[in-house]
Amino acid sequence: MEFVISQILGVFVSIAAIISMQLKNVKSILVCQLICNALGAFSYIYVGGFSGCGIYFVALFQTVLYYYLRKREINTSNILTAFFVLAYLFCSITTYKGYEDVFSAVAAVTCALALSQNKAFMYRLFMLFNGCIWSVYDISVGAYTMIISHAVTALSAFVGMIRLDYKSRVGEYKND
Repeated sequence: MEFVISQILGVFVSIAAIISMQLKNVKSILVCQLICNALGAFSYIYVGGFSGCGIYFVALFQTVLYYYLRKREINTSNILTAFFVLAYLFCSITTYKGYEDVFSAVAAVTCALALSQNKAFMYRLFMLFNGCIWSVYDISVGAYTMIISHAVTALSAFVGMIRLDYKSRVGEYKND
C-alpha cells in the first residue's frame, strides 16, 4: 500500500512541477514548489528514500522562507544560499546509506541554487539539471512516479526556457 501511495503522490508532484516551469513570476513558481516539495517528501518516505525525503523537507523550508522574503521584497544574500547548500549537504551526509545518496546530494545543491534565484530563467536552468540528477536517484531507489516527475521537471524546464526565455530574447533583438 505504501508503494502505491508513493506513486500517487509522485503524479501530483509531476503536475505541480510542470506548472511551475511554465510560470514567469518567481512567487508563483515558489507556490508550486511548496506543493512539489511537501508531496515529494512524503513520496520518498513511503519507499524508504530517507535521504531524498530529508532533502525535500529542507527544500520545503527553503521555499517557504524565500516565498516570504520575495513577498516582502527583501533581497536575499549569497550567505543564505550557502546556508541552504550546507543544510542540504548535512542532511545528505547524516542520511547516507549508499552511492545513490550522492545523486540526491548533488540534486539538492542544484535545488538550493534554483530556489535562491531572482530570475525565472536561472531557476529553470538549475531545475533542468535538478530534474536530470533526481531521475538517476529515483531509478536507484525505485521511486518510479518520481522518475516521471523529475524527468517532466527537466523537460518542462527546457520547454519553458525556449518558450519564455529564448523566444522573448529573440523578439527583443528583432525590435532593436
